[in-house]
Amino acid sequence: MRRGLAVALATVTALAGAAFAQGRAPVRVETVVAPDTLRLGEEVTLTWRMWLPKGSRAAFPARPLEDSLHHWTAWEASTRDLKGAYREHRLVARFQTFALGPVTVPGPPVRFRIPGEDTRAGTFPVASLVVVPTVPPSGPEPPLKDIHGLVPPPWWATVPWIWIAAGVLALILIVLLVRRLRRRRPATAPAVADAAREAPEVEARRRLGALVARGLPEAGRTYEHGTELADLLRDFVDRRFAAPHPGDTTGERVTRLLARGDLVPADVLALRGILEACDLTKFARRPYDAARAHQAETIARELIERWAAPPAEPAAAEAKRGAA
Repeated sequence: MRRGLAVALATVTALAGAAFAQGRAPVRVETVVAPDTLRLGEEVTLTWRMWLPKGSRAAFPARPLEDSLHHWTAWEASTRDLKGAYREHRLVARFQTFALGPVTVPGPPVRFRIPGEDTRAGTFPVASLVVVPTVPPSGPEPPLKDIHGLVPPPWWATVPWIWIAAGVLALILIVLLVRRLRRRRPATAPAVADAAREAPEVEARRRLGALVARGLPEAGRTYEHGTELADLLRDFVDRRFAAPHPGDTTGERVTRLLARGDLVPADVLALRGILEACDLTKFARRPYDAARAHQAETIARELIERWAAPPAEPAAAEAKRGAA
């Protein structure tokens, strides 16, 4: 196949019109097509050149619009200084066409101004080229590759993610429901066990005395000390004030006690300080020294004595003995 270079030259003043009659300098332009013969889908380079006196200015248009058969892959304007009194203004474009046979590309418009003259406008010469088929009509036919089977989808595209997500969501809902039901224990359930137990303050005093006698803080066993101290105080408060909420946090238990209105807020806040310190020891493993442990024991003993149930009236006690 012949691959050549097509050049269209023109010498004009305003790219059209009589320049000499108006006293304006002539302008030389050129359109270069390389190659002038190409296969379908190949790119051709179009170069539009203009030579103007130095000090002149030229303005090229923006890239033209495309359609389904013609595409512009490059469009770049530049200016080059030459020896002598002229300067070259150039527009280089790369063009791809899918039309067979002779193809003409209109020259782009241009505006320029030479020093001492008015602004002029014109159009570059038309670019002509020939597009031939990729496969010649006379043959030979190109070798064709065998047809391959369908590519199997990736593993993640075959997994039923919707059903897996639904199953996980259902499992989470079941777990949350079970936990909620376990927290909702009947308020009367502990009463059966409390019937045979000691009074809350008696049991609390006994457990606190046993805890103090073990000397756990001196042995560095603050985790066991904090766990037992918090447990006996919570049990005492829940039984003494008939507030069986085993799942309550420290903050929730303190809120319930303050809402009663018959307890001194300072005592409730003292209880909160002990429980929070024990919680940090139990869950965050933050140890505390023996002095703080014994101080907590002292405050716990004072709270137990201050919140202990008042003794029965003598008349009521005598009536009970007589009835017995």
